Amino acid sequence: MQLRTDPLVADDRRAALLDEWGDLGGQIAELEARRVEVLAERNELQRHEAGEGITYSSMAQRSMFAEFAAAGHVSPSTMEQQFCMAVALSSDFRGTLQALREGRISRRHAEVIVQAAPQSESDAADGGATLIAAYEHDVLPYACTTTAARTRVHALAVAAALRPVSMEEAHREAFEEREVTTRPTADGLAQLILTTSELFINAIMDRASAAARAMDDTRTMNQRRADFITDLLLTADPTATIGTIMEALRPVVQVTVAANTLAGRDDKMAQLDGVGPIHPDLARDLAGQASSFTRLFLDPAGMVTGVDTYVPSSRMKKYLRARDQHCRFPGCRAKTARCQIDHNEDWALGGKTELGNLADFCTSHHPLKHPDVDERYRWTVRQEPEGTLVWTSPLGREYTDYPEPRVMFI
Repeated sequence: MQLRTDPLVADDRRAALLDEWGDLGGQIAELEARRVEVLAERNELQRHEAGEGITYSSMAQRSMFAEFAAAGHVSPSTMEQQFCMAVALSSDFRGTLQALREGRISRRHAEVIVQAAPQSESDAADGGATLIAAYEHDVLPYACTTTAARTRVHALAVAAALRPVSMEEAHREAFEEREVTTRPTADGLAQLILTTSELFINAIMDRASAAARAMDDTRTMNQRRADFITDLLLTADPTATIGTIMEALRPVVQVTVAANTLAGRDDKMAQLDGVGPIHPDLARDLAGQASSFTRLFLDPAGMVTGVDTYVPSSRMKKYLRARDQHCRFPGCRAKTARCQIDHNEDWALGGKTELGNLADFCTSHHPLKHPDVDERYRWTVRQEPEGTLVWTSPLGREYTDYPEPRVMFI
């Protein structure tokens, strides 16, 4: 295939390919929605054929899962999950299914919305339906504007706000299931699978990444992290740290917790920025080991407007990290601890060092707007009120990234 070099023709072709790719995504989403409907209809047919007493563990259901699994070249367990997802979308999350049908979200978005939904403790259909409706009403519009990964974090926070007590109990029960398992892979390699608090996993990953960045050799980052954790587990003396993990933990994380929860007056879920809800006991333990606190002032929408520190440069950095939570390129979730603070309007061109002109960008996306980048590939960004960023691509397309809300009002 011969590529044309005329700049105008090349620009038109790049734009056409982007549009075609987006259109195909919409068509795929529409087809995924139809697949969901087919599974839901097949499940309903099975229920009527077998009678009201049918359960998912019955032989009839197993046969149905196996038949579809064989036809689709997937495992029966995966097929069972797809049936369950289809039933949930068709019966309880019809707005989400409609958004999938219209191509406003992907199948992965739909799965995240269903999986993160709050579980009703009541058997009453109306109570459960009301809870799901409130949850979907908040989460679905957000999902239509961002990635599935960001949607998951937001959905978990909304679920915690709707059912704070049950969420707290669920986290407490889930923590009892922590374990370490192994699984062989290939060619003498194996996986060590650690299941524990999401807070601890992120702290472990942050520490391993920091250690890996400090090494100067030809190994990849993943290889350095793996070697660091292996060395630490095989050579460190555990007697000094057993049972004192919270005392030893010094992660670079931001945790948002209400003052009443911190004081022990209630047990509402805290929020690990960029990840999701964490158990209030963990937040209190971390606070007990913290050398200082930053109090956040929020507007009625739950957005950060300031902090109570005094030194200007430190205050501005803390404000930006609290507001942004992650890299502000659309869809990116790199933590602010690994980001660079950027002047949206370049300093050399008269941009001011003020909050309305600053944002956190990771090392992958920050260079996209550098003046030295060829204009054919350079992005620009402008900041609008309340921290909203509007990125403009080399094709002139605009992509908006909104700052995450700090608290949920349902």
